[in-house]
Amino acid sequence: MLSIVFIPGAFAQTAPPCPWLTTGSAAKILGGDVTMMVRASGNWEGSCRFTRQTGEAMEALEILVGKADTHSCPEGSPKLEAIGNEAVQCRRSIAPGQETDTIAGRVRNVYFVVALTNVAGAILGQSGDARPADPYGASPLERLAEQVSGNLY
Repeated sequence: MLSIVFIPGAFAQTAPPCPWLTTGSAAKILGGDVTMMVRASGNWEGSCRFTRQTGEAMEALEILVGKADTHSCPEGSPKLEAIGNEAVQCRRSIAPGQETDTIAGRVRNVYFVVALTNVAGAILGQSGDARPADPYGASPLERLAEQVSGNLY
């Protein structure tokens, strides 16, 4: 009888899941336990933000999905093949000592933005060399964008 009384309370404390990425995948990219904030209305509109505090720095992984093209990559940013449609990648400085690496694209009529802030190794260096453990040569940010765009198909 007591177990029935406590079950509704357990469900009330569960955070809504991100439709495009699991907390475990975010924790693997950010290197430890993460805090998640989700604002999503179905699979076609919303955002998920995963953060991890590391000393004084805050690492973040953010996913934005919607009908409007809202990315902030400048015109002429490098284009990426096989990640949705019209995908581009850029790096922006958002504050002194804070860098955001972004991949933005489209799947059908839905736009997506995947951004990593203050995450070392989010993109491959200019040489394009992959780490030896990565036989496919995709950066962590590219793998995230592939997963998000795949979930939108």
